[in-house]
Amino acid sequence: MLKNNGWWYVLLICVFATPTFAQTGTVADLNPDSTVRVGKIYVTGNNKTKLEIILRELDFQEGEVLKLADFAEKVTLDQQKLTNTRLFVMVEIVPLFMSEKEVDVLIRLQERWYIFPLPIFKLADRNFTEWWVNQNRDFSRVNYGAQLIHTNLTGRNDRFRFRAQFGFAKQMSLSYQIPYINRDQTIGLGFSTSYTTNKTVGVNSIAHRAQFVESDNVIRRAFSTSGTITIRPSFYTRHSLNVGYVRSSVGDTIRDVNPEYHLRNESVQNYVRLSYTFSLDKRDYIAYPLTGSLLTVQLNQFGLGSFNDFNMFTTRLTYAKFFNINDKFYFANRIDAYNNSAQNIPYFVRSGFGYRPDFIRGYERFVIESNRYISNRTALRFKVLEGVQELSRRSLINQFRTLPYAFYLKIFMDAGYAGNPIDSTRNNFFNNEWIGSIGLGVDIVTYYDFVFRLEYSINREGTTGLFFNFKSAL
Repeated sequence: MLKNNGWWYVLLICVFATPTFAQTGTVADLNPDSTVRVGKIYVTGNNKTKLEIILRELDFQEGEVLKLADFAEKVTLDQQKLTNTRLFVMVEIVPLFMSEKEVDVLIRLQERWYIFPLPIFKLADRNFTEWWVNQNRDFSRVNYGAQLIHTNLTGRNDRFRFRAQFGFAKQMSLSYQIPYINRDQTIGLGFSTSYTTNKTVGVNSIAHRAQFVESDNVIRRAFSTSGTITIRPSFYTRHSLNVGYVRSSVGDTIRDVNPEYHLRNESVQNYVRLSYTFSLDKRDYIAYPLTGSLLTVQLNQFGLGSFNDFNMFTTRLTYAKFFNINDKFYFANRIDAYNNSAQNIPYFVRSGFGYRPDFIRGYERFVIESNRYISNRTALRFKVLEGVQELSRRSLINQFRTLPYAFYLKIFMDAGYAGNPIDSTRNNFFNNEWIGSIGLGVDIVTYYDFVFRLEYSINREGTTGLFFNFKSAL
């Protein structure tokens, strides 16, 4: 993980990068307010990735004259941006001072392994605790199959995924997205489609526990397809407009148990969804941020045109801030707010705590569905260990010769409030009440955005538990 170092750190690199110039004794005396001219930019290690994708992330160009302090800051931030493309396991930008006024730039990269033909073996439930405790470790509730993922198909950071899933829920899905289709590299496109069938379906919740019905036959079919256009006018801002179509059909087994699974107890519900998302993302490392901030605003309209089976408008706001207290301690805080304006909400488009991306630690066993809710999650992290372990120099694949790792101890506190419950649910004692928890945990971070977190928490009701997950909580 890259640290946010000051301009003096870049100058220190330069001392070692240009020994001839350093011997004059003037590098250490360079004034951060002095100016330098950027000469040549050299890029190495991009065997697959197109050069324009790399240069897109740089906030300087050949021939540009900058203050030394500004140049040093841009180098640090550009390293972070290149890392957050998720194309490289190693990014290093090295200034090569040719004189006090002239600097060349060397960008050293090591690309990720991009193609993954992977097996699927995944629990169908919301989280491990739901499967282990509420579903009694039932191995029939497992999805299996195969998927093919390519995260840099043509070298333009375009991502392709094909999925053939069987087991608890059968699904075939296909998606592709390319970040830039125009010369200025500001506009991107994407599409996805999927078809899912289920013989076991979550149809309601009682006392905040998900209720399921089972059948020997398929009792739910769902088809969805969507297209997305993205606009990235600057380094940190992104606009996304998505138009999708969804068709959900259910059998009488589901309609008998919950007549409000679809609106008006209909067997088929289909609608067009229009979604707009704005994001301002200045996090240093997307998978596990330590510094920076994130702001996202999302607006969704369910029901448009001739497929106007129901009319529902939702809004979501997220703001997160990450602080570096010192070399070892980091503080993180995240606020999420959600509102659904519809009076009648069909259960199959439910939302609330317990469904991604919303949760309160300490309540992993429960679902708290509502038309509006707010949450705040905080953590104080202590970096215990960070390094790179060499695995094998003889490996034929460079990307797997080393293993970067970082361990963090943390204390955390979560709080949340969910408003009125969805009408069909029953015994909702957590709704219209503040809930919260405190706890201790450890996070393990390694390459390919893998985060493992183990947490022990106690919630407001005094219930304790040990939980683990595979994604950062903030």
